[in-house]
Amino acid sequence: MSAHDLLKDPFYAQLMFVIESCICKADHNAAEMGVRLTDSNIKSALNKARKLTTNLVIEPKPNIANREDVIAELAASIAANRKLLEVEGEDNQIRDISNEDWMKAIAAVSASLKVRMSGEPGGRYYLDYVREFIERQKV
Repeated sequence: MSAHDLLKDPFYAQLMFVIESCICKADHNAAEMGVRLTDSNIKSALNKARKLTTNLVIEPKPNIANREDVIAELAASIAANRKLLEVEGEDNQIRDISNEDWMKAIAAVSASLKVRMSGEPGGRYYLDYVREFIERQKV
C-alpha cells in the first residue's frame, strides 16, 4: 500500500493525524522557547522516530534547551504515542497499534513532508501546511 493509499484509509489517517499533531505541538513549544524548527528538522525527527519505534526504550529529557533536544523529544513523542493508542480490531477486541502499522503511518507522514518540502535551507512549507491542516480539523 503506497503512502498515498494510506491517506485514504481512515485507520491510517487517524494515526497520521496523531503524528502530525505531535509535530505541531513540538513546533509550537519550540517557538515559545525561541527555537525555529524547519522541515529538515521534522524529517530528522521522523527518521529518529522510526528507529525508536522498533526499540521502544524512551527516556524523557528533563530539560529541553535547544533545537537538537526538541528534535529528540519530538521523535520520542512520536514513537511513544503508538503505545498510547488502541484500536478496535475486526473481532471487536481492543488492541494496541502494531509497530508495522505505526511505521507505515510514519512513512506516510514522511512522504507528505517530502512532497511539501521546498528544499530551501530553513524552509517551513510542510510545517506551515500541517499547522493549517490541524487547525482546520479542530473546527
